[in-house]
Amino acid sequence: MASKKPLIVKLGGSVITDKKRPFTIRKRELARLSRELSGSRYPLIVVHGGGSFGHPVAAKYQLEQGYKHPAQRIGITLTRLAMNRLNTAVVYSLYSAGLPAVSIQPSACMTLDNGKIKTANLSPIKKMLKLEMVPVLYGDVVFDEMRGVGILSGDQLVSYLARRLAARRVIVGVDVNGVYTSNPKLDKNARLLPLITPSTWKELSFGFDEKTKDVTGGMGYKIEELLKLAKAGIESEIVNALKPGTIHQLVTGKKGLGTIIRGK
Repeated sequence: MASKKPLIVKLGGSVITDKKRPFTIRKRELARLSRELSGSRYPLIVVHGGGSFGHPVAAKYQLEQGYKHPAQRIGITLTRLAMNRLNTAVVYSLYSAGLPAVSIQPSACMTLDNGKIKTANLSPIKKMLKLEMVPVLYGDVVFDEMRGVGILSGDQLVSYLARRLAARRVIVGVDVNGVYTSNPKLDKNARLLPLITPSTWKELSFGFDEKTKDVTGGMGYKIEELLKLAKAGIESEIVNALKPGTIHQLVTGKKGLGTIIRGK
């Protein structure tokens, strides 16, 4: 492999699941993405979103608001079960493409404090990388020191792992070509932004009105987390993972296929 620094790839929930149909995996897309990832020149960490599995259940029980009443306890169970189902499918797909993928349950090795990661045991992940295996993590319901329980988004997870493990780069696969001046699904005049830096982001005042059951914040939150990486010197790129070949090109070293986020 060209470098020991890991490449972190986030597969958005809108890419690997059909958000309009609860508990529905886009099997062909997942299989294709797994094959593309298998060509990586670098050690891999894969993180995936909740899509039509975790988000609707977590939203139904208002888990993003913290622990408020006993009825939420079954919601924690059901959300965990939903995410476990999706994660098993992702890991199996990666394995079928020849990757030695292993599931890592965030709620078993991390805690939150007021919605932010407080503790994390990354020793198993570091060991897996040394053995050239592929850790697969995901957005999860995690216990929170202040709120009792909270949602650890895949985006916060990617940002945290990249900083703690000194990632070479981060790739975020979504269902649009990158970051636009407005929601390209609603505005035909939306303009793609090829580059975002901390300074240019401050000049922008737009946001995505996604109107979905995404309990983790949508595109704006993704960018805020990736800007933390930019300030730490780690570049990331948001791309359309539904375009065949895009992820393969990026894991083999190409850049500039979507929106790059870097320090300057």
